[in-house]
Amino acid sequence: MSPGDHARLKASARRRHTSQSAVLREAFDLLESSETSSRPSLAERAAHLIGSLEGPENLSALSKDMEGYGESLNR
Repeated sequence: MSPGDHARLKASARRRHTSQSAVLREAFDLLESSETSSRPSLAERAAHLIGSLEGPENLSALSKDMEGYGESLNR
């Protein structure tokens, strides 16, 4: 720990009228709680969009209409 960080830890413990260990435990608890409260998944965030578009359910249904698509024009 750098001298500056140690000074900040000591000052924080003094302000809170607690031990340096208690300050560190609280900091670790806050860090862990912020890591476990993850953002919703992409599917959860886009739930309002799922099923909102019209078209074939299976895009391979268009394969007849797409014949030759993506093939090189310079053969």
